[in-house]
Order: sequence, then structure tokens, then C-alpha cells
Amino acid sequence: MKERIKNRLRDLTGLVGVSGSEQEVVKYLYEHLSLIADEVKVDNNGNVIAVKNGTAPGPNLMVSAHSDEVGFCIKNILENGFIVFDKVGGVPDSLLQGRKVWITTNKIPGIIGVKSGHMQTAEESKRVKTVRECYVDVGAASKHQVENMGIKVGDPIVFQSDFMEMHDKDLICTKSIDNRVNCAILIELFHELKGNDFAGTLFGVVTVREEVGLQGAVMVGDTIKPDYAIVLDTIPAGDVPDIDTEKSLPVYIGKGPACPVSDGVAAMAFTYIHPKVREIIVEQSEEANVPIQYLTLNGDAYTTDAAKLALTNGGVPLGIVATPRRYSHSPVELLNLNDAVGVLKVVKGIILHNGEKDLNFIEIKDRYSTDQEKP
Repeated sequence: MKERIKNRLRDLTGLVGVSGSEQEVVKYLYEHLSLIADEVKVDNNGNVIAVKNGTAPGPNLMVSAHSDEVGFCIKNILENGFIVFDKVGGVPDSLLQGRKVWITTNKIPGIIGVKSGHMQTAEESKRVKTVRECYVDVGAASKHQVENMGIKVGDPIVFQSDFMEMHDKDLICTKSIDNRVNCAILIELFHELKGNDFAGTLFGVVTVREEVGLQGAVMVGDTIKPDYAIVLDTIPAGDVPDIDTEKSLPVYIGKGPACPVSDGVAAMAFTYIHPKVREIIVEQSEEANVPIQYLTLNGDAYTTDAAKLALTNGGVPLGIVATPRRYSHSPVELLNLNDAVGVLKVVKGIILHNGEKDLNFIEIKDRYSTDQEKP
């Protein structure tokens, strides 16, 4: 199981899929899910919806991930052959200069330029340049040469990053672990369900444009009309020297999946786990002997598709099961594959026990006995 997730992650992180340009990732998901799902469709915006029918009546359960990654897009091609660009999603300015990049799904190589250290003033050597001051060098001498490479305004750009196994082979470092690891988990989940009976219907969904406003979740929520949902995403790990782990971000890689009980960004997005969905996650993590790291993460620029999905279809009860990873939105995101396996085990258990727990927010008892007449 772990090796299969690793191999799928290697494939998926090698693809270019910036928000709005997820076509290569969507193709991969469609091809692989079509082999194991009862039905797979892709809507006009690229959201992938894979269906697996249970063997008995039961709720519609949606398990979702997102296909897009943070990156950039070409703003303009200058006459001298250099390229200026915009951010797509939350990439820190401090990560820009001196990075190798891939342009378009053809992975045309480029470099985000950096002024020679010999020529920098003392002030320049200390200051972080903004995206508006940066440029990409593709080794061209003119705009015409750039266009002849097949590059045009609006094309996606991502950090170039190899798939690196650390000394501990369970630790993987590369770009777009957020959220390609959960795309890999979703494919493996459908394989794991072969030959297993469960009630209801599973909708395995991979949304687009999560990194730029959780847009895909809005597109699919009212279409699928799930009775409840489990959102799969990554979550920052706080187990590094520059974070006060226990006070600010009590999440560790290698200690199991995380479950943000509450998260949100100011007044823009807010998620609070549904009480019955929390019970379901607790029960299945205990049954699978998978530890869960529970936390809240409000006001720290973290949110997921859950914030928008919860508001669709008249309100969807949901919770998040997240894979911890260090170094968010960088070309060196780092995860422990054992945490990904833990996510898979917990979600598989939830599906196999689908429909066994009611989803009432509170218990309501009829205050009229059987022999009393209601007004």
C-alpha cells in the first residue's frame, strides 16, 4: 500500500497543474480512476467525480481532494526575451529568486533570475524582492524566440523540483505534495475497496482551483448533494525549529494524520467539524489503530475546500483528515508516507461503516407520548 502511494505520488508531483491549468493532473486521475470506479466523469471546469456504488442502501458520502498546486502564470513576454509573471496561490516572495522553474505542461526550463552577488549593494543583499521585481530567463534573446518555444501569456509556471527520498525512505521531499498526496490516496482508496461491501454511494471527488478560493468545492457540492463529506488535504507541520510547536502548531510528521477541529482565515472562511463526523473519525481511527492529531488553526491563513463545501446543498456535515507536511507551498515540501497510509486506513474504515451513525446535530425527542395528541 505504502509503495503504491509513493509511486503514484511520484507521478502526480511530476505533473504541472497550477490552479486553472490542471489538465494534466485531471487526465491522470481520470485514466486511473476509470479502471476501478463504477463511473467517472469530468465536468466542464475539470472537477473529477468518481462513483462507487455500495451493496446496500445508505448515505451519499463524498471524499474529496484537490488537483491544483500553487505556482505562477506568465504576465508578459518582454522584447528582450525575459518573462514577467504573476503568482497563482500563496507563494512567499522569499522563495522566488534563483529558482529553477518549468513553464507549461511541456516543462520548458527556466530560471527566476537573481542579481549577481558581486553587483548587489549591502541593502540589496538583505532585501527580499517582490514578484513584481522578478523575471524568468529561458535563455532567449527576444520575444520572438520565446514565442517560438511555444510560450504565451497566461501559461503556467511551477518550481522545478525532483522527487527526493530522504535517508529514511518513508520521507519524501518535492513540490506539490499539497495536494497530490491525497490524489494518490484517493486512487488507492478505490483499489482498497475492491471486493468489500459497504452501504450507500461513495463519490470520490478531486476539485480544481482550491488554492485560489476553494472554487471547485462550490462547483461540485450542489451537483453531488452529499449527505456528508470527508475532505482530504495536507496541513502544515509545526515540528521545526522556527515554530513554537506546542503553542502554535502541534502537528508532527510521522505521528499520524491530523484533524483540524476548527480552522479559518479571518472572516473569509471558517470550518468547524460536525460533531457526528468527529465521532465517526474518532471511532474509525481507533478501530484502525491510527493515531489522529487534533488541533485548531484559526487565523493562521489555513483553510481547505471544507469551508465552502460545508455551505453547499443546504449545509453538508463534514470533517477534514489531513496529511502533515513541512515547508508549505515551497518546492521542498516534506511528508512521511506512514501518515498518508494512516489517512487511507481511517477513510477506508469510514466508508466500510457508512450509514451506521446518524448525522443529527443534536438528539431531538418527541415531547408528546404516543397517547397524547399534538396541537
